[in-house]
Amino acid sequence: MKDNPPAKNLALLAYGSSLFLYVHLMVFIAVFGISVILNYNKGNKFASFHIRQMFGIGMIAVFVSVFANNIPEDQILLPLTIISLMVLLSILGLLSAVRNQQDLIPFIGTYFQKWFTFIK
Repeated sequence: MKDNPPAKNLALLAYGSSLFLYVHLMVFIAVFGISVILNYNKGNKFASFHIRQMFGIGMIAVFVSVFANNIPEDQILLPLTIISLMVLLSILGLLSAVRNQQDLIPFIGTYFQKWFTFIK
């Protein structure tokens, strides 16, 4: 196994915050925010890559959670399915970080890297 890249723990912390999406949104934001703040002045490329991936997943999950109240009751499984998919994608990202790789999240990872360049 390769040596661990610098700030691997920050990448793992960012993905670990997805588990808190089921607990409470504020806990997710707090845990994710800690990883962003700790990497802010360091600018580690490995951690920044994974933080951008998790930021995108988190934004989709928050967007779905906010608008879940407007979805008719007969289609309530849709937001739950999307949130569960986001948690699954974050687990894929977590596995990538554990393996010391920078694998894009399927389908949407490329967009997250383009859109969230402010996370350095």
